[in-house]
Amino acid sequence: MSLTSMLEAAGRGGTVDVELGWTQGRAIFGGLTGALLVAAMKGRTAELSATTGKPAVLPPLRSVTVSFVGPATPGPVEIEAEILRVGSNVTQSQATLRQSGEVVATALAAFGKHRESTLAVTPTHPAPALPDPTTIGPFPYLEKLTPEFYRFLELRQVGGELPYSGAESHGLSGWTSLREAPEGFEEEHLVLLADAWPPAPLQMLDEFAPGSSLTWTLELIAEIGPETTPADAIFAYEATTDSARDGYAHTHAMLWRPDGELVGISRQSITIFA
Repeated sequence: MSLTSMLEAAGRGGTVDVELGWTQGRAIFGGLTGALLVAAMKGRTAELSATTGKPAVLPPLRSVTVSFVGPATPGPVEIEAEILRVGSNVTQSQATLRQSGEVVATALAAFGKHRESTLAVTPTHPAPALPDPTTIGPFPYLEKLTPEFYRFLELRQVGGELPYSGAESHGLSGWTSLREAPEGFEEEHLVLLADAWPPAPLQMLDEFAPGSSLTWTLELIAEIGPETTPADAIFAYEATTDSARDGYAHTHAMLWRPDGELVGISRQSITIFA
């Protein structure tokens, strides 16, 4: 199944065959897990709208929180989504991903329609000053050395160091994009890209140690879709480690369009066994 086919299958609910190559270690890449869960919730909302007229139009995704309960491996997974509430402005839903009868991930999402407001605060964190993305080569896919999903995504690192390099730095920056542009760039694609970078604090370790996302929240600041975002969009990315202690690390990251518009804020709690 291609990425488009997997997202379409998730939108219908039920069984999705996750193709080989989308792994990060032994588990399915977390960004893909999040994207499938979002697709399932959007699909369920569309079904409800078609049968009841509510919501009349699917509102833009404003926030999604994913809890990674256990590792899922390539192959068939079961996705189920339900609508928790359809309000006059916000629709809230949840989705669950199961494999072999076990829950491996859950997500909660809020979709909110655009409203005119007297409140407006310009983002206080500017986009990082990065070289033109075309001047930086993306990380190559190297079998058994880089995550499998690097086959499908391009990461062009500028700031920070490689994982397990014993660095003093604990931040990352660069450009991120899909290797193959979809027919239309949807919210699910931004979810996918927002989780593509390795956890920023891993660069501080001087030898390999397992680590994985425990919880992840992505807040969309701008409305994302084919009407607003080019299919071949490249996003600036910058991550900061806020804290690391007791085997857990906490980070936040931001994504911007090339024109400097902030589009997303990503927050993660990470388990690190070192």
